[in-house]
Amino acid sequence: MGRSATRTWARVRAVDARRPEVLDALLALGLFTGAVVSGVAGEGSRAADGAFVLLLAVGSLPYVARRRAPMTTLMVASLPVLALLGLGYTTAVVGSGLFLAAYTVAALRSPRCTALAVGWVAVLLAAVALVRPGSLAPGELLTNAALFAGAFGLGRGAHVRRDNASLLRERAELAERARSEGDRRAVSEERLRIAQELHDVIGHSLGVIALQAQVGAHVIDADPAEAKAALVAVSATSRTALTEVRRILGAMRDETADRHPAPGLGAVGDLAAELSAAGLPVEVTTHGTPVALPTALDVTAYRLVQESLTNVAKHAGRTRAQVSVRFTPGSVDLEVLDDGPQDAAASSADAPDGARSGGHGHLGMRERVAVWGGTLTVGPRPDGGYAVHAHLPFEEQP
Repeated sequence: MGRSATRTWARVRAVDARRPEVLDALLALGLFTGAVVSGVAGEGSRAADGAFVLLLAVGSLPYVARRRAPMTTLMVASLPVLALLGLGYTTAVVGSGLFLAAYTVAALRSPRCTALAVGWVAVLLAAVALVRPGSLAPGELLTNAALFAGAFGLGRGAHVRRDNASLLRERAELAERARSEGDRRAVSEERLRIAQELHDVIGHSLGVIALQAQVGAHVIDADPAEAKAALVAVSATSRTALTEVRRILGAMRDETADRHPAPGLGAVGDLAAELSAAGLPVEVTTHGTPVALPTALDVTAYRLVQESLTNVAKHAGRTRAQVSVRFTPGSVDLEVLDDGPQDAAASSADAPDGARSGGHGHLGMRERVAVWGGTLTVGPRPDGGYAVHAHLPFEEQP
């Protein structure tokens, strides 16, 4: 029985939400029927007649528009009630509808409109006292005033609750949109990170492969053994690059995949050895006391060195490179120098941003450095070659 009543009430609320005028029409009909029955039963000082029924109809009909025009309903419905009282008819039922009209004004309209309704009710009660002096004892007058005050108070409470519920819904929607925007931003940032990782890995590997192939082509006639070694190195570098690309893309597809840690500054020595074996001698020096860097910063530092050495391998030809890592409290400085020919440095100066790669590689480097609030300086050296210097600040762990 309880479930049945709950379902019935839910259906009624659904109908009321779609067609509120239907229930309001039933309310008007109920008021009219109850008032007629009360008058016929002889509860008033004057017997029911045609004028009584007509005034009841006029007093009940405005409730059809109770929620569309609550203030109009209160004012129009109160006039027949005043007339009924003046003619001596009973108003026990139809008069009670005015309390509901007062509640509706306070619940659906602004405080200013509610104040106007309060003033109208005060005028109405005064008019009743004038139309039928003595018809309302002081106690009855106070009771009606208290009932109207209670109706207005309940209506304002409902208004405030509805406004609060609407505000909570808006906040929830804003929070949901913020979460969605945050998710989209996170996806975009992750895609950018993956693109940068792929750029660094592929660019470096292709640079090493190009250098090794150049060495092999240079010595293939004079030293076939060294040329073979260069081809073997090309094959190994290709497999390593392919493995790393698969690791990056595989981790993107499968969140449960085993993710190998990205390389940091500790792997710069291996990077230098790889390039030295490919024909680009790289010397690595460390200054200061090495400290544990934040993981993301450690990866950024490694990628900066990798990109710089890749550009050396691509554009400087057979030369030498020096990598300097300097640790200071709260920051790490990276410097990559090469002694390439003057013409390579000059062509670099003519490229956008002074970048040997046409600006795209160094654009990614600048983005990485900017994340940490650092600085990046790139350009040709006065005596030939090229220099890259990056300053990366960080907060030291206590």
